[in-house]
Amino acid sequence: MISPQEVVRRGLTTMLDDYPDRVAVTALPCAHCHTARVDVIVYDTFGLFLAGERELAHLLHETDAKVLICSRDLRPDLHARAHALGARAWISMSAHAHELVRSIELTAAGEPINEPRSDRQGTAAGLTAREIEVLMLISQGWSNQEIAERLAMSGNTLKSHVRRAYRKIKVTTRSQAVSWAIAHGLASPTERP
Repeated sequence: MISPQEVVRRGLTTMLDDYPDRVAVTALPCAHCHTARVDVIVYDTFGLFLAGERELAHLLHETDAKVLICSRDLRPDLHARAHALGARAWISMSAHAHELVRSIELTAAGEPINEPRSDRQGTAAGLTAREIEVLMLISQGWSNQEIAERLAMSGNTLKSHVRRAYRKIKVTTRSQAVSWAIAHGLASPTERP
């Protein structure tokens, strides 16, 4: 388990201590620690906010451990960033202990996780993780060209994502989309890199 916040590390560890027959917990001080005997790393996406993408990219692409990201419901931008880096297994920070344990077991087995808390911001409107990421970047003032370059997609593909997202949130202009993103917690308070 990796989190830059002690309260999160201790809280998740305490939750998982109730299931000693199903999981063994080790708090890792950093992403570059020895992980040879670790099957699943629970990674708090708040680390993306504080330390950037290198730590998670290392875990996803340079270790043998599978990664389960744990993401805050009010920070879908961090979930979207983790997804863009290649993270596919995730659970909400608001999940119950039994949901977290089950997600760890599914991640270890390489099975998809059906997140029981699908009411997170943006999902209620039917937005995909990519559409959430696009709206988040729009709300930060990125141009379509900048977004397409950052997400490594063509301008036409980006326009398709934007049109679908606008249709789902029932807006027709960029300023309406920004207002919707702010009202629904999709606008990131972070600065553009």
